[in-house]
Amino acid sequence: MNQGVIRTKAVGVVVPVHNEEELLGPALDAIDHAFSEVTDRRIECRTAIVLDGCTDNSETIARHWARSLARLDGPHQSVVMRRRSTGVGGARRSGVAALLRTWRSLDPRSIWLATTDADSRVPPQWLAAQLAAHDDGTDVWTGRVAVEDWSPYGELTALRWNEAYDGEQIPVHGASLGFNAQLYRNVGGFTPLHTGEDRALHQAMLDAGGRAHHDADLRVITSSRRQARAPFGFAHALSSFDEDVRNGELIA
Repeated sequence: MNQGVIRTKAVGVVVPVHNEEELLGPALDAIDHAFSEVTDRRIECRTAIVLDGCTDNSETIARHWARSLARLDGPHQSVVMRRRSTGVGGARRSGVAALLRTWRSLDPRSIWLATTDADSRVPPQWLAAQLAAHDDGTDVWTGRVAVEDWSPYGELTALRWNEAYDGEQIPVHGASLGFNAQLYRNVGGFTPLHTGEDRALHQAMLDAGGRAHHDADLRVITSSRRQARAPFGFAHALSSFDEDVRNGELIA
């Protein structure tokens, strides 16, 4: 994959959205802030918002945000897509496809793609760190997440979770994942799974010989809600972990 590093010419972020009206606005503003840290590099910048079966006010929020970017006429622009709810894997796949259609004239080796979630806020240096890694030859980048508000759970759950999570060597989250477009195409892209699409793509890229980089410092702030949007996703993991703590299985 790495036969000479090609400088990044375009970067895109994919955000799947399923009924996220309460958290979507801050998530999108955080993405715009992250883009502001890389726009001086004269690269094309775009966010694809994929409305996956939304029945709340998410679409209004997304389109208002996209129109605001268009009025500013800056380097960062956005596309908003609607689709029937078929799961987060299909939503991420649709978003990536939309971005790649926009940049069909570019060499896919020069395109960097990142994904996050609509209930999460990326840190300001999130994209800058990924592009620096890409320019250094990285093909797939992973970052960590952090829960800011533990109020739905107890203090012991927060303590035990953080201890266990810090012990993981390379956690993989769709909320903080980036990859080279050529490698993405080579492995067939996101599979239309309802959960686990992020880990499946990451493993496929490793199996294909992609050069990986894990950033243990930059953390995306994510929701601690109990009601999961994706089956067996992060919210499910938190709830299951909390149940184990309450049952005394993770006290020691």
